[in-house]
Amino acid sequence: MNLRPKLMLAFISLIIIPMIGLGIFSFVNSEALLEKKYSEQSEITMKAIGGNISYFFRELDQLSNGNVISAEVQDTLRQSRLTLDDNSSLIRITQAEKEMSKILFQHPAVSYVVLYASDGTMYRSNRNDPTTFKPISFDDLKKQSLYDEVIKMGGRPLWIGPHEQRDLTGVDPPLFTMMRVVKEMESFNDLGIMVTQYKTEEVSSMLKAFQNPEDESQGARYFILNSEGLIMLDSNKRYDGHSIDLYTNSMPQLTENYESARMKFDGVDSLVSSYQLDRNGWILLSVQPWNSLTDENVRFVQWIGMITVLGILSAVLFNVFFVNRVAKSIIKVVRKMRLVEQGLLDIRVTAQGKDETVLLANSFNSMVERIGDLLSEVRREQERKQHAEMMLMQAQIKPHFLFNTLESINALAAQNEGGKIMLMVRRLSTILRTSMHHSEEIGLIQEIEHVRSYLEIQKYRFEELFSYELNVPEEALEYTILKLTLQPLVENSIQHGFDGYEDGQGNITIHVAVETHRIVITVSDNGKGMSRDVLYKLSEGYSPSSKQQDAADLGERRGLGIRNVADRLRIHYGAGYGMMICSSEGWGTTIRCVIPKSRGEGL
Repeated sequence: MNLRPKLMLAFISLIIIPMIGLGIFSFVNSEALLEKKYSEQSEITMKAIGGNISYFFRELDQLSNGNVISAEVQDTLRQSRLTLDDNSSLIRITQAEKEMSKILFQHPAVSYVVLYASDGTMYRSNRNDPTTFKPISFDDLKKQSLYDEVIKMGGRPLWIGPHEQRDLTGVDPPLFTMMRVVKEMESFNDLGIMVTQYKTEEVSSMLKAFQNPEDESQGARYFILNSEGLIMLDSNKRYDGHSIDLYTNSMPQLTENYESARMKFDGVDSLVSSYQLDRNGWILLSVQPWNSLTDENVRFVQWIGMITVLGILSAVLFNVFFVNRVAKSIIKVVRKMRLVEQGLLDIRVTAQGKDETVLLANSFNSMVERIGDLLSEVRREQERKQHAEMMLMQAQIKPHFLFNTLESINALAAQNEGGKIMLMVRRLSTILRTSMHHSEEIGLIQEIEHVRSYLEIQKYRFEELFSYELNVPEEALEYTILKLTLQPLVENSIQHGFDGYEDGQGNITIHVAVETHRIVITVSDNGKGMSRDVLYKLSEGYSPSSKQQDAADLGERRGLGIRNVADRLRIHYGAGYGMMICSSEGWGTTIRCVIPKSRGEGL
């Protein structure tokens, strides 16, 4: 397929189809977005309503606190304990009820007050209000299920919502009822019980203030429920006294103070939100018919549709006017790429303008230039590798080592030490065999035997100047290593580390550890160690920019083999593997080689 059809296919699949999909996705998910948006607004509204309701009840609590400690209420309940004749008792009750009538004027919501003394005497406010109910006797009050709960509250107010205790609070119209124990201020003994009833109009006005004044059926409706789901107050007075379970199968579960969910309410698709009030587990409920939100939803979808259509038209115009230019630029770059494939790395693409085609051309030019740099780096790396291999050949068998070994064998022959001669020849043959091995990698077992033979020969030559220890686990012997890795390291210890030591003072330890993905070989000695300058020059020797003369001088002073091993490990195994030297004058030297776990082939 040519480039132009590919671009057209890409245009349709990457622009047209996604934009159409975006429109469909927006339409399908607009309701969820709208639900989330309204839920957030509803949370703010319900928190405001809840705050107003909480303030209203706190204000009534404070008024009631003042009443129960007032001298009038305290004296009335104390005097009820006195034994008087009927006329005196009637006069006392009448006077007390006149004093209680003052409570009715403390707040517009106060509807009725009744005070029960501990002897059963009942004092009532005498407002002739049709909303009041006939209070029950003190004996009947004790039979109520709430009586024990009021006593347990110990003087704190207990609120009863409308329709919760109908035989106690009345039915028509519904009222909020507060019950509390009156304590004697001096002894804190129970003097009696005060029952105060409050009108619901003020709370209802708080709920209606947030409704749609033009059409209540299209706006949100608000309810106050008790913990058992009883609708105590409906802003529209339609569902008062009914259980919420009659109108919905489920309620939003309050994991926190607020929760919202879409569900059926009284057969109408609605968004139902609930907010936890701070009174007796009461819940503020909001019900918003879903169809009242569709106008905003339709406008949202229309805007999305218009944006989608405009986007598609813009994309089509872009395709018509710019695709040919882009295609030509790409074809031009492709032709240059084919020339680069033939090895012409001096090819460059010229482009004018400020759009992405210029960026493409510049990126191509940068890529070709980078390829040239990488090829040059590869050539330099090959040269360094060849140089390292040459240094390896130079370091494999030093003539003076071979001559010294042969002289040692000759001395043994003169002494008729046939057994030692045989051992020395066997060790020398092992060294020669490993050095002349055709493969660059050998088994670790061969490398260990090679370095063991080298150490044995050197121990004889230097008359037990040093001792050595090999710690190699069996599992490590099945892996491979770059040949002649260890000999230059122990040679450095013998020639430079033990210079001036007496017999038996030197010690060399070779330790091999097999880890998850690598093998760690540590060569340690207790020799003189290296100075900071020598270590610095060794580390500088690893840099490709080091001068050959510096490397030669370094090899002359501290052994050509160390840098040789470091270069070979780095080149052969790559990043993450190599050699590290730790040394200090007077404390010996530790060289740590890290290589990958490899079993090799044909070994």
